[in-house]
Amino acid sequence: MRDGLIDKLKIIPFEDSETLQARRPSGPPFIAQFNPESFSVSTEFEIGPDAPAQGDDGEEAKFKSIKPRTFGFDFLLDGTGATGEKRDVIKEIKLFEGTVGFSGQIHRPRFLELAWGTFAATCALETYSVNYKLFTPNGAPLRAVISATFKEHKPIELRERKKNKSSPDIAHLHSVKDKEHLTLITWQIYKNPKYYYHVAEANNLNNLRKVEKGTALLLPPQV
Repeated sequence: MRDGLIDKLKIIPFEDSETLQARRPSGPPFIAQFNPESFSVSTEFEIGPDAPAQGDDGEEAKFKSIKPRTFGFDFLLDGTGATGEKRDVIKEIKLFEGTVGFSGQIHRPRFLELAWGTFAATCALETYSVNYKLFTPNGAPLRAVISATFKEHKPIELRERKKNKSSPDIAHLHSVKDKEHLTLITWQIYKNPKYYYHVAEANNLNNLRKVEKGTALLLPPQV
């Protein structure tokens, strides 16, 4: 609440995803007539491999990445005035479509910023539908609900990988510590000691049992 007024959920359109905060919006925002009673946030984890190799009983389900989140909202539009605020339902739907929809300049749906209180997200429209609920005698809609889902466009997978520099799916260097050996190192990184052959080959090691302390080992991505 700001100065005695209730903050309304806003959808603000942008043409460029990389400079959302630095550039002006590409058009008028869509401001919800009524704040939603609830909304959903879906997070999906990508787990692999999708299927075991031929002849294998199965493999460990390995974490790959966190996919972009999905946000779901229902927007009530009321043209009866019974709720205290009257709007033209058709015009509000057109405003919503113009704010989130296809942009002729960039040939794709616009990038969006969703803002409501402490909630903020950058995304793009994924799906939407309109459910008409009440009509005038001549068939004009008086009440409707827009159900919309938005897909977060931030590069979540890249960001998560950068946070974890020792992830087994990216190459990195490892400084050998006292009493460490290849099978121990490969188990700690790959959770599978068989990878010590790959590490030895990548580093041109002749002795697979003993590696000098302080040696900088290149640990290749897990295959």
